[in-house]
Amino acid sequence: MTTTAFYPPTVTPSARPLPLLPFLGRFVRNPLRAIPRAVYNEPIVTYGGKRPLVAWVTDPALLENILLKNAEQFPKTRLDRRVLTPIIGNGLLTAQGESWRWQRKIASPPFRHAELLGYVPAMVDAAVDCVTRWRSRGPSPFVTNVEEDLTETTFAIIARTVLAGVSKRDGEAIQRAGRAYLDPISWEVAASLLQLPNYVWHPGKGRMRRAAVELRSIVGRLVAQRRAEGGTGSDLVARMLAAKDPDTGEPMPDELIADNLATFLFAGHETTAKALTWTLYVLARAPEWQQRVREELDAVIGSGRVDATTIGKLPITTRVLKEVLRLYPPAPVMTRVNAQEVDLGGTFLPSPTLVVIPIFIIHRHRSLWQDPDRFDPDRFLPENEARYPRTQFMPFGYGQRVCIGSSFAILEATAILATLLRSMSFEWDGRHAPEPVSRVTLRPKGGMPLIVRPL
Repeated sequence: MTTTAFYPPTVTPSARPLPLLPFLGRFVRNPLRAIPRAVYNEPIVTYGGKRPLVAWVTDPALLENILLKNAEQFPKTRLDRRVLTPIIGNGLLTAQGESWRWQRKIASPPFRHAELLGYVPAMVDAAVDCVTRWRSRGPSPFVTNVEEDLTETTFAIIARTVLAGVSKRDGEAIQRAGRAYLDPISWEVAASLLQLPNYVWHPGKGRMRRAAVELRSIVGRLVAQRRAEGGTGSDLVARMLAAKDPDTGEPMPDELIADNLATFLFAGHETTAKALTWTLYVLARAPEWQQRVREELDAVIGSGRVDATTIGKLPITTRVLKEVLRLYPPAPVMTRVNAQEVDLGGTFLPSPTLVVIPIFIIHRHRSLWQDPDRFDPDRFLPENEARYPRTQFMPFGYGQRVCIGSSFAILEATAILATLLRSMSFEWDGRHAPEPVSRVTLRPKGGMPLIVRPL
């Protein structure tokens, strides 16, 4: 099949490393724009003179060392804890050491493949609800911000699987608080990079604090309510309420359950929603691929709904999703810090140096990918994908701390995409070319207005 080469929107990097103030000016608007062009070409680039403040690392072998082989020497950073702890506490995303290992062990069973397949009906139901809302607008094409629609859909899925029975009112409040916290987050990251005290004001600081208090209040109340009701059920909260410390036999404290609930409610739906938002945009701009996916869905699923028996039999759909995750990884940057001085690929890093793993750039690195800015799902044909080092494509991270919900997210994205494309077609409005903006997740600047045409 012949397709027109399509180069979706990306970020224009700075031509060279910027002085600190211009660097910070770009950073607070979009952290990806502050990263110099050399990072797209070199295996490691440092910033800060003879004693680097930051090292951007993109070489797969070096990343294997940082994230797996010597992961204990490259722990998560104070920056992560400062930025995220106010809203998600000491849950899986921010915990370290034995606390993290225990929490991971408790939270893992619901994310095993056999368990995940049981969630497919709930995923499809939420996608059908989205289609129903769209159909209620009539038979004519209309423009909608699919980012908002998909965020509502993925949150509904998390609410049904992680915390069954969360009210619509609480759900809406959690989503508002999450957005309010993320909007100014680059300012908090910049303050952390400058090692400013936590009490120092920056734009959006008060809004972040209020959002964190609101979200923490809601999840604390929900956990207490479930504990009072006996903690029954099969969702993730019920499992955590029943968990015991293997050494002491003590239950997981309610505060720690609230931390993990906040993590899953805050971050668990955002990543998939953003991945699907970018997917619909790319398919609107590459209608040949949209049609190929739709034809595959018709051939495999027929007139029914996607289910646990068919969701794994969609290779074209899977390739499209992987290529969008390459171009627009939902979590575009990870950070670590070296616990001791180290020679990393011939570059000396004193301790502590902020080690930045720019997944967005690794996925577009000039030495790793051919024509890296082009949309080409055939990069993920089995014979091609088999040649990539594991750390060359890692939309959900890598190593011990790979995202616990990665398989859930892929399954969810597939179920939603399959359901939407069988009922609707998506077209570009001819104007909007959204810049990818890093706000913990990868947002489209200005939202994502698309023309939706009922089929």
